[in-house]
Amino acid sequence: MVPLRVLLVEDEHLIRWLAAEALRDEGFEVLEASDGDEAVSQLRDPDHVDVLFTDVRMPGELDGIALAMRAREMSPGLPVIVATAYASQVAIRLEALNPPAHFLRKPYSIREIADIVRQAAA
Repeated sequence: MVPLRVLLVEDEHLIRWLAAEALRDEGFEVLEASDGDEAVSQLRDPDHVDVLFTDVRMPGELDGIALAMRAREMSPGLPVIVATAYASQVAIRLEALNPPAHFLRKPYSIREIADIVRQAAA
């Protein structure tokens, strides 16, 4: 069985490393990006990513919501998970995504990461 491939986009190195390791421990294949521009280059191959998991606040031109929108333009059915501590500020922007994105409030637990990826991919 081929493992689900998750593109994890997080600018905080330690958080990205912990989340990636947790997902790998759960049997997922993890690609990593530190910003939206790096993530877009990995999303160019539509069969390359099964789930996009992104933080909202990141350096560069694309924040996580703009990245999610760009990802959906490239691959309309791609499951998207958006993580942030600023839920009230992103809810309206997330409404533009169809199908809806999954939302994970920071700080999140290691267990929550794998659970929400499985939920998004189902």
